[in-house]
Amino acid sequence: MQIEGRNPVTEALKSDRKISVIYIQNTTTGSDKIREIISMANKKGIRIRKIGKNHLAKITKTKNHQGIIASVRYEFNSLRDILEKQYAENKDPFFVLINEVLYQHNLGAIIRTAECAGCSGVIIPKKTQLTENAIRTSMGATEHIPVIKENLFNAMKLLKAEGIRIIALEATGKETIYDENLKGPVAIVIGGEHSGVTKSILPKCDKVLRIPLLGKINSLNMSNAAAIILFEKVRQEIVKSKD
Repeated sequence: MQIEGRNPVTEALKSDRKISVIYIQNTTTGSDKIREIISMANKKGIRIRKIGKNHLAKITKTKNHQGIIASVRYEFNSLRDILEKQYAENKDPFFVLINEVLYQHNLGAIIRTAECAGCSGVIIPKKTQLTENAIRTSMGATEHIPVIKENLFNAMKLLKAEGIRIIALEATGKETIYDENLKGPVAIVIGGEHSGVTKSILPKCDKVLRIPLLGKINSLNMSNAAAIILFEKVRQEIVKSKD
């Protein structure tokens, strides 16, 4: 697996990610960000290789490497382990479940939003790939929030057993996200770009909510929709903390 781009590589160095080598374009100017990366890598004993522009162009997966690529070992997390960690830290579990996703930039954007919203983790189906493009779009968020590959039915069964409400975001919801109390332990299910939350998943959810749309277009981009409901929960929790 590769991490490409200056900010994503910087965040990888700040985390516990195992990095085997960092490739830096030999014509890249010595910017503050590049110097910071080299300094952090040296302190961790990570090998740095300066290579030509053409060589870097051959190995990039995103075509947007900004002159720097890190070769890393990426491991997915266990849902049960993450739950235990949340309880040990006395935190309410707060997960995002992605039912389906076709475009890696949407996956990366949701992971970035989930990290910013303080989510416990992002759960994706076993068949879903996490590619370099998703990692690049997340802008380093994959280094700070657990990504869990799990059969969604098994994940939902475990979450329910732990008393965590499961809420689907779907246009067919009778109530809006502003009508529901989202405080406390919760898992938000986000549907795919074209099909929404699938019919097999919807009956397993405790509630189905919608975002009110006032224009002529009947749907939002899935990453935008995820951001709206995640930060509605954040808003409610902030109000709760001020009461």
